[in-house]
Amino acid sequence: MTRAASVLHVSQPLLTRQMQALEKELGVLLFLRSDKGVQLTPAGIALLERSRTVLQQMRQLQDDIGMYAHRPQGELRLGLPPSLFELVSVPLVDAYCRSYPEVRVHVQEGLSAWLHEGVLTGRLDTALVSDAEPLDMLISRPVLQEPLLLVGPAKGRLSADKPVSAECLLERRMILTSRPNAMRRIIDQSLAQLQRKLLPALETNSARMLLELVVEGQGFTVLPFSAVALAHRQGRVTIAPIENLSITWTLVTQRDQSLSLAGHKLRDKLAEICGTQVRSGQWPGARCLP
Repeated sequence: MTRAASVLHVSQPLLTRQMQALEKELGVLLFLRSDKGVQLTPAGIALLERSRTVLQQMRQLQDDIGMYAHRPQGELRLGLPPSLFELVSVPLVDAYCRSYPEVRVHVQEGLSAWLHEGVLTGRLDTALVSDAEPLDMLISRPVLQEPLLLVGPAKGRLSADKPVSAECLLERRMILTSRPNAMRRIIDQSLAQLQRKLLPALETNSARMLLELVVEGQGFTVLPFSAVALAHRQGRVTIAPIENLSITWTLVTQRDQSLSLAGHKLRDKLAEICGTQVRSGQWPGARCLP
């Protein structure tokens, strides 16, 4: 109860009175109170489940009506992948918040599979994911495509001007993301076409850990340039494009819910940021998609 009151920014006695008033209004007992805390009764559980749906409908109604406003308002729950942290995520959120301060932005960072599920279940309004995810149940808009790179330590003797084949991954000690990560899926599918299978020496779902282990000389990995831009600029890693391997970043939203004005403005700002980064030469090999 103390923690709930803190989250709601009210006093605990006030929260208790509000709970009691709600029970009196509905004529049912919603909470079971004991020395160990508070639990929901069956009526409380039913109210919770129905309330989530009603609140989501109210939020969607607010977003739909907000489309008629001249400036976006309300909330926007956005999902972004860790790989795009430097080139997209930080400049995008910074520019968006400066342009539309009336919008309360909630950013979740996570793997494409988790972000994809977040949009499907309504936890997120929109997210930028890999097109390796199943997109049939969502509205998807491709934003940018970039090559996948073999990434090695500073002494790895890789050259950004000399592409390598996917088969060369089989000849190196590889450190890769674990399934069902999108990049791992792309690698496995490519090698499966050659009737080959790669067994990494180490697996992790952290792109940052992959990169640091490569820097320390633990092996090689596969990442897009967006994930290694800073490390490459600092001379901590060497890179080489992998022939015929690329990743497409796609903005996804739910099919049965219209994107709010805040979401539309986010989409426009995302295209603007990606275009700026590509034209500046800071994102080699990447191309914006119409």
